[in-house]
Amino acid sequence: MIELRNIKKKYKQKEVLNGVSLNISSGVIVGLVGPNGAGKSTLMKIIANILKPSSGEVFFHGQSVKEIKKGFYEKIGYVPQDLALYHTLSVADNIAFWSTLSATKISDDKINEIITTVGLAEMLPVKVEQLSGGMKRKLNIAVALMHNPELIIMDEPTVGIDIQSKLEIITFIQKLKNEGKTIIYSSHDAYEVEKLCDEIVILNGGQIKYHGLQKELVNAAREKGHLMDDDSFTAVLSKLGQW
Repeated sequence: MIELRNIKKKYKQKEVLNGVSLNISSGVIVGLVGPNGAGKSTLMKIIANILKPSSGEVFFHGQSVKEIKKGFYEKIGYVPQDLALYHTLSVADNIAFWSTLSATKISDDKINEIITTVGLAEMLPVKVEQLSGGMKRKLNIAVALMHNPELIIMDEPTVGIDIQSKLEIITFIQKLKNEGKTIIYSSHDAYEVEKLCDEIVILNGGQIKYHGLQKELVNAAREKGHLMDDDSFTAVLSKLGQW
């Protein structure tokens, strides 16, 4: 579905991404992990065509996103780490605003389905600034998915929220997977990554250090000498800076 060819990105003289090539198939959840500053958010923005690479190219179903242009945005949903919400507006007004940006008309039934699924049906008249952190995160996800995208990019969608909201979001993401969505998912939470992701991509120093099945990651870490006494998935993710 998504192919990255030799993606590089520089900010002034700092090289953030250095030759990233990657293939992601349809219908999988890919966990993008790495230490802070590894380039994860930058890479996700490039995949979403929000940020342009210094060189290299992104392909969607074999076609360059440069050629697809606006049509590409109708096929993806991007959930940023920072909340993309208007805090002085109500939940309903945020939904109304973001739904108007879609070139494809979004039915009221679809909007109601998503809002109900993420548990915000009773909060429509409430201003965003009055919502809990977990509810804000749910709304941040909902507005990105109203147009029923094929590819979903989620940059730490549960950061800074309570455990109950986190579990509810995980359940919602599992539902998306069961619907056949392709998801690129970034998180520092080992439980989330292990629970959700079929494949793991480790990014460190602007380069991919591992891409493979989640179930094979522990063995790969052991072969590289990154594990000692503890060979749990959590232990692997705690040593991402060593890759």
